[in-house]
Amino acid sequence: MGLGFTGLPTAVAAAGAGLRVTGLDSSAQRVREVAEARPGCGLGTVSEHALRAALATGRLTVRDAASGPPVAEVHVLCLPTPADRRGGVDLRPLTTAALAVGSVLRPDDLVLVQSTCPPGTVAESLVPTLERSSRLRAGADFHVACAPMRIDPGNRSHGFAALPRVVGGHTTRCADRAARFLSGVAHEVVGVTSTCAAELAKVFENTFRLVNISLANEFAALCRAYGVDVAEALRAAGTKPFGFLGHEPSAGAGGDCVPVSARFFTAAARRRGLHSPLVDTAITVNDAMPVHTVHRLREAVHSTGRSLRDSRVLLLGVAYKPDIPNVRQSAAIAVLEELHRETAVEYHDPYVPEVVLSDGTRLASRQLGDFRSTDLVVVMTPHRVYRGLEILDVPVYDCASGYPVRSATTFMRVA
Repeated sequence: MGLGFTGLPTAVAAAGAGLRVTGLDSSAQRVREVAEARPGCGLGTVSEHALRAALATGRLTVRDAASGPPVAEVHVLCLPTPADRRGGVDLRPLTTAALAVGSVLRPDDLVLVQSTCPPGTVAESLVPTLERSSRLRAGADFHVACAPMRIDPGNRSHGFAALPRVVGGHTTRCADRAARFLSGVAHEVVGVTSTCAAELAKVFENTFRLVNISLANEFAALCRAYGVDVAEALRAAGTKPFGFLGHEPSAGAGGDCVPVSARFFTAAARRRGLHSPLVDTAITVNDAMPVHTVHRLREAVHSTGRSLRDSRVLLLGVAYKPDIPNVRQSAAIAVLEELHRETAVEYHDPYVPEVVLSDGTRLASRQLGDFRSTDLVVVMTPHRVYRGLEILDVPVYDCASGYPVRSATTFMRVA
């Protein structure tokens, strides 16, 4: 259930392991893209070649979720859990899928939750939903387990099968059943004692990243105050062979998991009467970064004798990370929104053909080429396509380093 950046690689891996797989998605357009293995449909997690191969065997078929789930031995829920307008989480996609799956559950079936969830979601929300819909008992009649997906879209160094999978079950038997399934698609399965432990492990993994990215952004400000290149300082710190894990500054962490999981962390703490001042501060720093980035741009333009309001700005890259089409929680989009309210701004992104701003304005990705109509180019997301690109006679600002880059230079580096 769900053919996004976690569901599709699971489906392809399971088909590759010899299983018969039906992939469902609520978007008819998404189903068509996957069925035809269109370019980019792998979302940086599956190659079109691997998808075509899985479809060609006949072991993988895809269809619209409106037709309802099929009878199956394993039901894998890969639904989004986005933040809602109040800063909480919208569990409706996940609970809707659980209701549908419950209607076709049979004894000994497995329901495996791969979505990133707040602690307690599986035990307190999904299990009752499944039991009510199926009229069966979890742990006795059917199995429920949680194995949050670990995947880094666009990262070619850590393939799907190579990532260890953490799994916790509603009961020990549930965990064993899930581990047997996962061992067919992953090289290593790490068991924990409950679904809540698995949920918390994923929340901590992502919150760890947010805290350290926020720290890197505060460090970048300190480096600028002392006139030091933050990239140089971070490279030097990274030579320490123990006790250090590098994170890069940026306009803010984005994506489906990292900024959302940190809020799961603080909400879970409040539910138990605890305080999380460190994580709260990291969220505040991250949320402020797009506005802070625009402030830095304003200062950079002012130093050239112009004002940002009278400048024509081009952003390079608006996806939340390089070489993927995902713009969820993208800090680059937030920067684009801020600039749109102040000045004439365009963007280019080979993976994002159109952006709809909060006021309904639609912006289309412009062509790369003649930059003479641009007063400032801002490198937001360092896609590979930008490597080696030369921009002459136009100031270029590298958002990751926080420094202007001399014109007439090959400016791109991996952030």
